[in-house]
Amino acid sequence: MALFPITGRVVGDHIPHLVAVDTEDTFDQIAEKAAVHSVGRRLPANPDASGFEVLFNGEVLPGDQKLEELMATTEILPLQWFDIRWKE
Repeated sequence: MALFPITGRVVGDHIPHLVAVDTEDTFDQIAEKAAVHSVGRRLPANPDASGFEVLFNGEVLPGDQKLEELMATTEILPLQWFDIRWKE
């Protein structure tokens, strides 16, 4: 369990945000932490969506996967860029 800074951007928003996440957070939790900075502020809520998904290098990450699991197999640097989008 360790705090880790990422850069999160909700697709459609022009502003990326510094988001403090925990290495034990799942990508569903990370998506929520990042989306709170954009949805309802610069982006409207999407009532048709079933939540969010996280993209890393253009690939959707499993929502139940933890950040520490990805870090075990892939180099993830502080302030690493993650995109967040609506699940359709």
